[in-house]
Amino acid sequence: MKKKILEMKNIIKEFSGVKALDNLSLTVREGDILSLCGENGAGKSTLMKVLSGIYPCGTFTGEILFNGEKIKNNSIRDSENLGIAIIHQELNLIQELSIVENMFWEILNLNMD
Repeated sequence: MKKKILEMKNIIKEFSGVKALDNLSLTVREGDILSLCGENGAGKSTLMKVLSGIYPCGTFTGEILFNGEKIKNNSIRDSENLGIAIIHQELNLIQELSIVENMFWEILNLNMD
């Protein structure tokens, strides 16, 4: 059986009493390719924000294991240090900036949220 790379167990994320994620569990094994599909409001972005540290540990319940170890991403930087990052579907590149400058612009804007 292939090695488990990522496990998200019993993740619950609420906003003002509305459950955006309700007891979600997910396992990703070595070599897996996954796609998250669903209607608007289904929780896809919320799930990725939990995983990437945009919603830090303590703002949701459940646990995340990366390579078998429990992780507590308290910031985007914590998840990036593990190699976890979000690449947005719709990129809003600033033509006057280089690729690297655009990447840093995006990171700075995410840290402002």
